Amino acid sequence: MQRVCDLKHANCFKDVTSHDLFLSNRKLVDLMQHSLHEGIQLKSWILGKKVGSGACSEVYEVREKGQSAYDFVMKISPVDPPISLRKKRKKTDRERNADALYAEQLLYRTYLNDHPGIPKLPDRACGEDKGYRFLVMERLGRTLDDALSDQGTISHATAARIAHELLDVLQYLHTKNILFVDVKPANFMLNRVNESRVYCVDFGISDRYVTAAGKHKEYRIGAIVGTPTFLSLNCHEGATPSRRDDIEGLLYVIIYLMRGNLPWQKATSDQEGARMKRSIPLQKLCESLPQEWTGLLQQSRACAFEDKPDYDSYRKTFRKLAGEFKPGDPIVWNTSKNRDPVMIKSVARATSDASSPPRKRAAGKRVPVKQTKAKQSNAKKSLKEAKKDTIKTSKKTSGRKRMTAKKN
Repeated sequence: MQRVCDLKHANCFKDVTSHDLFLSNRKLVDLMQHSLHEGIQLKSWILGKKVGSGACSEVYEVREKGQSAYDFVMKISPVDPPISLRKKRKKTDRERNADALYAEQLLYRTYLNDHPGIPKLPDRACGEDKGYRFLVMERLGRTLDDALSDQGTISHATAARIAHELLDVLQYLHTKNILFVDVKPANFMLNRVNESRVYCVDFGISDRYVTAAGKHKEYRIGAIVGTPTFLSLNCHEGATPSRRDDIEGLLYVIIYLMRGNLPWQKATSDQEGARMKRSIPLQKLCESLPQEWTGLLQQSRACAFEDKPDYDSYRKTFRKLAGEFKPGDPIVWNTSKNRDPVMIKSVARATSDASSPPRKRAAGKRVPVKQTKAKQSNAKKSLKEAKKDTIKTSKKTSGRKRMTAKKN
């Protein structure tokens, strides 16, 4: 083991090893962690109250030095001292979390700075101080989980309005070759003023779906990544995520907000949850909802791994279900709570999922090209059938409306 020495205090440190110094610095960082409290200053930011926690960081309200309003929030992750016990060692959880926070700020700065559905970063938004790495962004309001807990399940029109806005953000990410991955109600937030817009937040485990060479990533089977309740069926079974999976996850989130729960939340393991997700008929899942939702799920599940989702088709259906609204109109919530008894448990479960560490992907097994192509061919056939079902459903619904109008 290599010995280290401070030239000014050689006698004091002559028996200190790199292992000792690592542990000493680690204890120092731990002490700094305990000193993290309301009023402490990190660079030019003053911490307020803790407002939440995510997979990789704690979240505090903050204000700029010299300002009184807490108009921003700060994601904070402790940083271990840059001393390794050996050249090749596994990174600690804290190091991985700090790395994820750094990658997230790069994502915001490089790709995500020009869409209204993504939080804005102020000047001097990221840095390190007192043993912590931080990222500052504009402060938003409630999460969709909070809204569900506060006001109960949402109307079908409101659900479609939210889906319409979030689809726009996901499509924007996909044009940047980025997958959101961790699609869940806790990662969608409303603005503070009049709750007229929904934002995507927390890109800590987002990923690219193309390689450095510009090719789509290969289909592999490995460990699951994300929040199981809202994962697409393929990702719940361990498949590499692609664009189709963000869309299917979004549909589950919206259905969850209308129902108040999802059947597979009762599962006691990821494997059981995936089995339930596969075995429950989509018609049964959507039996209390407009028929279009069954067709939308069929369409998303039929999309092949490398295929670009038909965003315009989804958008058209969402727009029809949402009715008339203009960008900037406040989102309409239920005035009285319509709460399923199971919903309270489901909200708690989703919150628990939100604070759990991110799922890391194993190397995975490459699936033979022939097998993948066969799946894609079958998927395309199913996709055409799903679109036909959606069109038929739309015609039936419009026909019923015309008949009702004539009677009246």
